[in-house]
Amino acid sequence: MHIPDGFLDYSVCAVTYAGSVLFWILSFRKARESLTDRQIPLMATLTAMFFAAQMMNYPVIGGTTAHLLGGPIVAVTLGPYAGMVSMTIILLIQALFFGDGGITTFGANVWNMGVVGVFTPYIIFSAVMTTWKSPKALLVAGFTGAFVGDLLAAVFAGLELGLSTIFPYAAPIAVTAMGIHHSFIGVGEGIVTTGVIRILLKTRPDLLRQSRFTIKLAGENLRLGGETEGGIR
Repeated sequence: MHIPDGFLDYSVCAVTYAGSVLFWILSFRKARESLTDRQIPLMATLTAMFFAAQMMNYPVIGGTTAHLLGGPIVAVTLGPYAGMVSMTIILLIQALFFGDGGITTFGANVWNMGVVGVFTPYIIFSAVMTTWKSPKALLVAGFTGAFVGDLLAAVFAGLELGLSTIFPYAAPIAVTAMGIHHSFIGVGEGIVTTGVIRILLKTRPDLLRQSRFTIKLAGENLRLGGETEGGIR
């Protein structure tokens, strides 16, 4: 999914940089306001964990790669704004020190994995939990958000490549290839996401963001998150 330098037209790079800059401004401000002392160590841990996970790539069409994103987990635990910041840090280190992704394409990679790959799972997660309040809703929401978020991120990457005149494949081919590969990755991401959510439900339900919903899992009533200035409500 990391697009290297030289694969996108400068016009595509400029448009994706502009979109990412808008989300950077919003996310850095909102994350500073919303992150608690408890979540900062969690953010560092998840950033390191998914930095390592993203380094395990396998090649797909035209030099791009497929891998787990980690966006759904950071979105559910940290919220979309801190999740965007976390993904930006991961992608910046990978581009500067490991050559995984480019500098001219950094805006596109952040847009795909930091915006689409984080905000999409969070929106789906919130929508499912709002309309379906059952014991299995949280796990279904986590899996669905992870799958759709990965797939849409891949579709955007394929579209950016296909719209670039320097890329050898047209948009339909690039989008199809990226979508097919990342459909399988999306299933894996969904399984990982639901596994982490299940662990957090049993050990640290306060770390989950959807605190206003009470769910029942394994015969126990758990109140998720609910962080206020005074602690957990």
